[in-house]
Amino acid sequence: MFYIDSQRYFCRIFGAWFLFTLQAILAVGVQPEALSVPAILAVIWLTYYCINCAYRTEQFSKYASLRLFTNLGIAPGFAFVALLVVLSKQLKLGVVWSVLLSCTPLAVSLIVYVILRMRRSRCCMLVVKGVRVEGVAVASGNPWISGALSIALGTLIYPMFNAFGSSASLLVFLFIVISFFMLFYHHASMPALRTLKGRERSGQFKYTFMNIEEIREMRTSDWIGRFLAPNTNL
Repeated sequence: MFYIDSQRYFCRIFGAWFLFTLQAILAVGVQPEALSVPAILAVIWLTYYCINCAYRTEQFSKYASLRLFTNLGIAPGFAFVALLVVLSKQLKLGVVWSVLLSCTPLAVSLIVYVILRMRRSRCCMLVVKGVRVEGVAVASGNPWISGALSIALGTLIYPMFNAFGSSASLLVFLFIVISFFMLFYHHASMPALRTLKGRERSGQFKYTFMNIEEIREMRTSDWIGRFLAPNTNL
């Protein structure tokens, strides 16, 4: 997950921005009176964070946090939107209950994330050399095991969504299963990033990219990067 392909560095960052912004727009389209302000604030914060990761910061953990958040957050986010459609448009629930109940996929994913994050992993996802870090391009989990766990959990909740008999409810179920798969598949990435951040806090320094010179060159070759004057002091 943390492997940095210099050719896709900007694409991955702004691809994440596009997907989360799309989710915000879709959610506002369903419940504008309740979600307009939170969505605007979230997009503003996300825009700042993505621009900072793309053009300014040289701190590896910030980029890694965005990558982890993207991989684990996309599916629960779409599950939230799909469930919001079911509750608001099909079941005709009130605004408050629709929004609160739609947060269920997000809450469940967060609970599973916290549990997996506290575990220790034997898989080496990050290579540290001095103050530089490199992500290893290896799978952090067995896709068959992750898929089996996801299907097992999905089987337990499928009757609940199938009872609605709508395509939107089946989309909710699909995105929840994908959420479980991504959480279990990337289970080794969570403790690896947690350990790295712990080292930064205890050592009072920040790890940078192994190929920081290449990233600086990419930034200076882009007109936006030259305008934003990337921070070379971390």
